[in-house]
Amino acid sequence: MLPRLDEVLDYGSTTSDAIGPFDVIVDTVGTELNCYRSRLAAGGRMVTVGLSASALAAIAASSVYGSRRIRTFSANPDTAILRDLADNVTSGALRPVIDSVYSLTDIAAAHEAFERGGVVGKHVVAVTA
Repeated sequence: MLPRLDEVLDYGSTTSDAIGPFDVIVDTVGTELNCYRSRLAAGGRMVTVGLSASALAAIAASSVYGSRRIRTFSANPDTAILRDLADNVTSGALRPVIDSVYSLTDIAAAHEAFERGGVVGKHVVAVTA
């Protein structure tokens, strides 16, 4: 039986000290893992797909200290799934949502936009030959 989803929280308007405790947290951002880890119930688990240097440090620490664990999630799709994905992209059935496009010469602005967060879609850096 799969666990039931009771609540979805917006990271832009929810602070970690105002929520919890939770049995499970699924993190798709990868920031402030230690803050959210503290909101887990005893024996709770957290999984993240957003990896950064600070996220890796939090994951390592969670494996040593305390009962509240953070784990990473990564899918390893097989060739058929990747082929189907490529076909959907080629046909236009699947289109990425792009917030902004930056040239490689404007990489600093791209980093600043990424750090600001709060976007719907991806930041793209266009690399031309």
